[in-house]
Amino acid sequence: MRFFIILLLSFACATQPERTFSEQDKSSINQIRENYVSGWLARDSETILGLFSKDATIIPDGMSPINGLKAIEGYWFPNDSSSTTIHSYEVELLDLAGTETMAYSLEKGTLNFTYTKGDFTMTKSSTSHASTIYQKGNDGSWKIISRMWTQLK
Repeated sequence: MRFFIILLLSFACATQPERTFSEQDKSSINQIRENYVSGWLARDSETILGLFSKDATIIPDGMSPINGLKAIEGYWFPNDSSSTTIHSYEVELLDLAGTETMAYSLEKGTLNFTYTKGDFTMTKSSTSHASTIYQKGNDGSWKIISRMWTQLK
């Protein structure tokens, strides 16, 4: 996966050699990352979904890609009387790089949550690695266009 990201960013750099990934861009990406974690801790679906482009893709561990904001919303926030409570969520940044219009971050996350639906309750802790790709829009704002993660065994 890292090879794919490096190849993508290399292509972007080759087509726009004078453009750089500024400190302002890094700050904007880090704010998105912070808002993502705080959104999950608050179970704030509006904040979380607002970080993604309308045609974003997520690839959960072991699953096929989920394309588009409506499908992502249905996956994370189903209207089926289930409830997920996030007890803790910590994310360590492993790498962050990009160009003026594309960026990626690599992260290690630790999540502890409880899922309830009807009489079924499950509490789980997991550690994962995630790769996120961001794109800067014409208005200068950054959005997540792709996020994938894998559970560490």
